[in-house]
Amino acid sequence: MANGREDGEATGADASAVSDREELLVKNRERRAQIRAEEKSAVKRRESGDAEGDEEAAVEDSSDGAVVMPSSKVVMVLSAAVVVLAIAVAVLGYLYATSGSNDDADAQQQAINDAKTYATSVLTYSAGDYADLDKRIREIATPEFADRYIASSQKAREGNDEAKAAGSAEAKEAGLVSLSDTTAVVLVAIDQNVKTPLVPAVGPDGMDYQSRVKITLTRDGDDWKLSDLSVV
Repeated sequence: MANGREDGEATGADASAVSDREELLVKNRERRAQIRAEEKSAVKRRESGDAEGDEEAAVEDSSDGAVVMPSSKVVMVLSAAVVVLAIAVAVLGYLYATSGSNDDADAQQQAINDAKTYATSVLTYSAGDYADLDKRIREIATPEFADRYIASSQKAREGNDEAKAAGSAEAKEAGLVSLSDTTAVVLVAIDQNVKTPLVPAVGPDGMDYQSRVKITLTRDGDDWKLSDLSVV
């Protein structure tokens, strides 16, 4: 009886082992079939041009846990970055160009405005009151021009004193001839008036006339200084 039980138990154990092996074989066959099916599906997707699906399926974790991105994904990301960078450069270039244009326009307008103001100041005077005129000239002009202009106008001042004349000027229009970082040349149209009690023909309102002067300006820090004036 004892041998019968041992033989039965052995037979049962062998049957169980066989069953386990068969189950493993079935699972292996199913796994291989699944792998072959996935490979065929991937081939079909590649043949149909569905590269994106393959690439998404191909994303996997590397040995250190980092996500590996397919090469085409990398290209797409880099291309997008290049486009963004190009747009940013274009915008900055436009802003820089626009800013430069505004700066140039401001510099031109400043030169024109200063030239009109300086011409009016130099050509406005009164007999016997040249100290104020000289002060104004030295405030707006380079030292070299101020010295030269004051010295060269002494004879004209003597004649003006004899006539007891007073002159006024108004800058009506002005145009920029040239502009650089250090020098500007401006043509200014001047309406002038001279009054003198010693010439009755002039009348109480004085004599009006027009002139045109060329003003040369020299950069002095953030300001323009008068460096030359000539009638043209």
